[in-house]
Amino acid sequence: MEIIISEIQEDIKWRVNEITTLKTIPLRYNLQKNHQNSIIIYSIPAYYALWEGYLKNSFELLTNYINKLELDYSTVNVNLLTHAIENRCNLGNERKYFDKKMKSVGVLTQFYKEPFRIEQGVPTESNVNFKVTNRVLERFCIQSMDNKYEKPLDRLLLFRNKIAHGENSIKVKREDIDEFSLLVENLMYEILILIEKYIDTKGYLMKSN
Repeated sequence: MEIIISEIQEDIKWRVNEITTLKTIPLRYNLQKNHQNSIIIYSIPAYYALWEGYLKNSFELLTNYINKLELDYSTVNVNLLTHAIENRCNLGNERKYFDKKMKSVGVLTQFYKEPFRIEQGVPTESNVNFKVTNRVLERFCIQSMDNKYEKPLDRLLLFRNKIAHGENSIKVKREDIDEFSLLVENLMYEILILIEKYIDTKGYLMKSN
């Protein structure tokens, strides 16, 4: 367990350094006011990218960790098993034609003949808000995030989407930058704590009655 937690901590360290750099650039250099404002505005999509990248990387590391355990299918919790089958068979795509359905069945019959393994990938839907994050956690049967993050994270997504789509209707203040940067840091540590607890309690296993 120590290795995966250490890897996630190192990732957090790098991302926090990036956040610090983004926050301090407008203050450290003698920039014109309009240049400062542009950097402040476009730092918001960067904060979001650091958050989404962190979530994806953390679950790639967790997937690798679980795969190395070589678990027996009968011991894996149903959430994780469903996630593994969906990724392997690409169940998210509609299958209108019989040959596509046959191919999925073929993959599924082969699935149980091999050691339990999860293909990489979690559906972030390009908008990792509160609900999407909890849906990712649910796939692994990890405890949901605290509700206190719902409004702040959805607010970050609102700002990010409008700025990323070229809208200029949102006015970004320095207080917004302070709020969003701290939010991303807190979210990263929240996910780390949840994953650490999950591994410690072997949450990937089926619960006995």
